[in-house]
Amino acid sequence: MGLDHFRAPQRSAAIAGLYPAGTCQRRPHTPRRTGWHRQLRVAARRWAPGLPALITLAVMLWQIRVPSFWRDEAATLSATQRSFPDLLRLLGNQDAVHGTYYALMWVVVRLGGSGELTARLPSALAMAVAASMVTALGRRLVSLRAGLAAGLVFAVLPPVSWFGQDARPFAAETALACVASYLFVRVLGAGKSRRRRWLGGYGLTLVTLGLANLFGLLLIAAHAVTLATAHRDRGRWLARGWLVTVAAAGTVLLPFIWLSWSERRQIQWLEAAGVPPPVTLERLLGSIRLAPVMLLIMGCAVIVSALGGRARLRADWPLRLPALCLPWLLLPTAILLAVSQLEPVYTFRYVVFSIPATALLVGAGLAAAGRATACAGLVLIVLLGLPAQLPERGPVGHGDGLRQLDQILSVQERPGDVLVYPGDGGLRTFAAAYPFGLATLPDVALGRTPARSASIGGINAPIARTQARLAGAARVWVPEMLGSRPSAPVPALRGLPFQLVSTWALGDNIWLALYARY
Repeated sequence: MGLDHFRAPQRSAAIAGLYPAGTCQRRPHTPRRTGWHRQLRVAARRWAPGLPALITLAVMLWQIRVPSFWRDEAATLSATQRSFPDLLRLLGNQDAVHGTYYALMWVVVRLGGSGELTARLPSALAMAVAASMVTALGRRLVSLRAGLAAGLVFAVLPPVSWFGQDARPFAAETALACVASYLFVRVLGAGKSRRRRWLGGYGLTLVTLGLANLFGLLLIAAHAVTLATAHRDRGRWLARGWLVTVAAAGTVLLPFIWLSWSERRQIQWLEAAGVPPPVTLERLLGSIRLAPVMLLIMGCAVIVSALGGRARLRADWPLRLPALCLPWLLLPTAILLAVSQLEPVYTFRYVVFSIPATALLVGAGLAAAGRATACAGLVLIVLLGLPAQLPERGPVGHGDGLRQLDQILSVQERPGDVLVYPGDGGLRTFAAAYPFGLATLPDVALGRTPARSASIGGINAPIARTQARLAGAARVWVPEMLGSRPSAPVPALRGLPFQLVSTWALGDNIWLALYARY
């Protein structure tokens, strides 16, 4: 396979499968389309990426305010609700890997507040951008129909909605990975005179991708595999230009990489990865229900194309498509899982930027199956994805019910009530999510505030000081992260005259416990 396979496809009638390959056809005479017909066709091709983008944005905005903020979104709000100098001090000590995103959200929060819509809107817009780029990639690699199908598939995948309604940087990372991949394809398909311009944009996008999330740079490894299959019949200058661009981007990012590596204690909560979990592939393909159906769609489409002859197979499934998509889909996950055998670094959110590759492959399958079958397949994907989409949009759709926790406190708190954050005080970020209850109760366990300690959750005071502050408390509220119902008081309450009187389960493993003096 050579470089020419990455140029925009020019499909004849025989290649498109309208006639048997190798035969001569005489086209019936039809009036030449001119004027507004041609303008309409040109406009349709030019603005095609906009349709999946608009549909994706609509899907992202659907009930975007319903799910409660979860613990990681609370961390975003904790970081962005402090002054900018305090934010910079935080990034020098903790969470530098998300520093660019926090800086962006610092501006967003001051312009629109910290409600669910405002905080999640940047992610929704990022997923819309990703959908437009998926469409553009599909059009360039296969056909306009394949691009539209890929963009629409991307719009309705459950993980896209989850991260598109999440006030974290992974949607932006996904969009930037799509932009980088599109520019990479343009680099491979451009002539030597225009390649520098595309390489410049590609390098700038890689820098931005790394600033959004360092794990997004795993895309470079996938592009290296694609490049190895694409330049065999050209001079070494293609690989050299790409390597120089990647090296330049890495040099620019080197201080950021060093700072982020020095703060790697932030991911110490990750567990060592064993055998690659099937759920990883299922989530990359949408959901446990969608995965086998999408694989079946692609398999059947390949068979149908093959039955139409070699020319149709090569037109419906050009080698440039799997050359880009398969490394993009599989390699980042494989690398993280391999590294995790030595030091845990894998969690699904770090590879969510690989989901567009799934949409491109499935979109090509739908396009190869024909219009009627493609429409039926897309409807089936939507219906099978709904059981995952609907719970995501429930009050605890993101796993944590921080809004409900705060509302319980606001309704049931009484004079003399106080608040204790157990452990190292990391749950103190919960107070940044909502203003109802947590932010109003006296925090008797506080040693140093998040701003003064340059940390996300602040630092707890010594237990002896906390117990001294509890002398006048009538009741104590304690948020906890436990796998089962609280059964013993937290260390700060041991030996004090308090007993557990009520508990509330608020999501996957969030509990709110109320202790009263006896």
